[in-house]
Amino acid sequence: MRAPEGGRPGLQSRGEPVSEAIPIAVTPRRRLRAGDGMILAVALVIVAAVVVMGAFSLVAAERIDVASRDRWNRLVLDSLQRRAAFLERDLSSFAHWDESVLRTAYFLDVEWVHENFGRWLYETQRHDRSYIVLESGPAYASIDGVSFQVPQAPFDEAAITPLVRGVEAAYRDQTSAMQAAGSSAEPRGRENPPVFRAGYMRVEGRPALVGAISITPDYGRVVSPSRVPPVAVTVLFLDRSFLGDLVGELHMTEPLISDTPPPPDRQGIPIPFHDPQTPPAWLSWVPENPGSALLAALLPALVGTAALLLMVAAIVLWYARRAAQELSESEALASRLAYTDPLCGLANRTMLMRTLGERLQRVGSGERLAILFLDLDGFKDINDTLGHHVGDLLLAEIGNRLKRLPFSSLLASRFGGDEFVILVAVANEREDIEAAGSAILDAVRQPAPIAGQTLTVSGSIGCTVAPDHGVDAIELIRLADIAVYRAKAEGRGNVQIFAPRMEREVMRRRDLELELQRALAEGELAVYYQPQFAIDGEAVIGFEALVRWVHPTQGLISPGEFIPIAEQTGLITELDMWVLRNACAQARGWGSVKLAVNLSPVDFRTRDLEAQVKRILEETGFPPERLEIEITENLLFGNQPEAFASLAALRRMGIRIALDDFGSGYSSLGYIRRFRVDTIKIDRGFTQNIGQSDDAAAIIDCVVRLARALAITVTAEGVETREQLRYLQLVGCHHVQGYLLAGPVPVSSIERYLERATPAASASRAAI
Repeated sequence: MRAPEGGRPGLQSRGEPVSEAIPIAVTPRRRLRAGDGMILAVALVIVAAVVVMGAFSLVAAERIDVASRDRWNRLVLDSLQRRAAFLERDLSSFAHWDESVLRTAYFLDVEWVHENFGRWLYETQRHDRSYIVLESGPAYASIDGVSFQVPQAPFDEAAITPLVRGVEAAYRDQTSAMQAAGSSAEPRGRENPPVFRAGYMRVEGRPALVGAISITPDYGRVVSPSRVPPVAVTVLFLDRSFLGDLVGELHMTEPLISDTPPPPDRQGIPIPFHDPQTPPAWLSWVPENPGSALLAALLPALVGTAALLLMVAAIVLWYARRAAQELSESEALASRLAYTDPLCGLANRTMLMRTLGERLQRVGSGERLAILFLDLDGFKDINDTLGHHVGDLLLAEIGNRLKRLPFSSLLASRFGGDEFVILVAVANEREDIEAAGSAILDAVRQPAPIAGQTLTVSGSIGCTVAPDHGVDAIELIRLADIAVYRAKAEGRGNVQIFAPRMEREVMRRRDLELELQRALAEGELAVYYQPQFAIDGEAVIGFEALVRWVHPTQGLISPGEFIPIAEQTGLITELDMWVLRNACAQARGWGSVKLAVNLSPVDFRTRDLEAQVKRILEETGFPPERLEIEITENLLFGNQPEAFASLAALRRMGIRIALDDFGSGYSSLGYIRRFRVDTIKIDRGFTQNIGQSDDAAAIIDCVVRLARALAITVTAEGVETREQLRYLQLVGCHHVQGYLLAGPVPVSSIERYLERATPAASASRAAI
């Protein structure tokens, strides 16, 4: 920018006559020529850039289209493979069942099989063909949800029989292997799971997805009469319904199944038939061409932008000389203001990113750079209680402390709010990071006299290391921020070094949060019931309602994953009330057995909990004396008056209160004496340590004695062995539940447990 000004004296040193006219007439003309030349040069550069951009856009559009087609091929192929795997889920509920073995292997109950297998699969999953195949051949057939006599039913023996024989052979091999590894006795129940096979093939000349599974007992109460169990077979033709599911999942456009390769204007993949010798078929669809579409959309804008840039360049160059001096004078001031945080005096985010980018270029095998992301704990409480002015003074004090940290090559910066990023060169990664983190946390937690008060805060630190975790500045800070969340989850006041699992956990939690909202809205959740038994292990005295989430693509998601997310996002109350409503509606006709429903401590923070529970009981007609609300110990911990008030109101309604997971948290005799609970549930951790730890047995004995002295019922959770059950009977426990006796079951399987209910419950039980 200074070149034109520097050339001005030279214009008057060539021996030309100096007059008034020359500076006025000649000098501006030369300025104009220089300006025109610069404008022309910029214009040529812009034109060349536009041409290059156009060529690049064409190449990029083609590559984007190719990448899009490859991605779609993978997506569609993965979807086809998943659908083959989903058949096992559809068939297992029928095939892995004692009742199914009884009604197929011992005697073929066609009506029962059709109701629970053929018609059920057709109505719920749109399975076109369903068969039960014995060693002698097909014994049952369902065609489009209608039961057919086997001789009249279509059965493509050439396509289906090899798959069935493969299942039978695999089952025999599995049984033989288990007998060889264990005892000579026939493996039973869950020890010998069903064998499943699935694949794409042509059935009746049409492409179809076929699945076959051996019918085996689940609890082992029924033994298959032969070494070759019946095989359940199902067929889904790749028809409009199947393609409609693909459209719903992948948002494909005009999918089509054909026996010939797709034309050039369509994209397709061959159906992955189980037998390579099968005549091929193709799944095709109208492809997306995002690159071509983007290029077509950008081309007019590109031309217009080029013309506009030429005009803007001429104007900018015309006025550039006038602004040069002002820019030069303000550059120093702007530089200072741009890179310093005015509150703390530390480097601001801009300076941090600039310095981090420069230092990342120098890291190598012999040098590492630690990025420590510091988040203050409890700072929001200071702002809320003492005001933002006091909070600003505290941030300034912490900034001064961070500047004085005794590290070489240190850069301390304020990232935003109460967040700071510190750059420290490290050699021995873990030891140096722990030392740096400890020094930072010690500096932060020192008491600070501010505004006549002594304030104390702590901090949590997440750390990434370059180049171990990458060399991109933004990505390193993002990963360090993720590590901060882990530090806070680990109790705060500690340092956590980033690990890939932390990012996976954060992404999964975020996805589950969104999916859980959708699942609640679309009714994806279900209520399962775990029977509770008298101490003899035979009589059923009640059921505990448990929520289950079977995701359409991820399968069964553990409550341990989505319940904490629901509590953090505020969905837990809606979820708990949904479970309570559905459980009460389903259990209304179960006689006098009790129904146990868990409520979160978050529910007791709502002011209308009593009204919500009362309204649900009235709408469902469920007797309150049969309802037992299970709470955890941390609800009582902290002496929360609103929680005690809500519990007292529920008890006045006739609802029983159970203290769940007793002994795992903040158990206190004072809490139990202040607020009498009806039931104590011994935590499964103590039950499962019976016989392995003397402490567990002693604690259970003390809890039972205490409960009996206070006239409180004791239920032991997690009973999984006969030894555990015998010990609980010995010490006088009242009730038990656990997988030894029964696991959680859907409402469709409740009837067999109601038959084992106590006499009082059985006498008054209404039909389901």
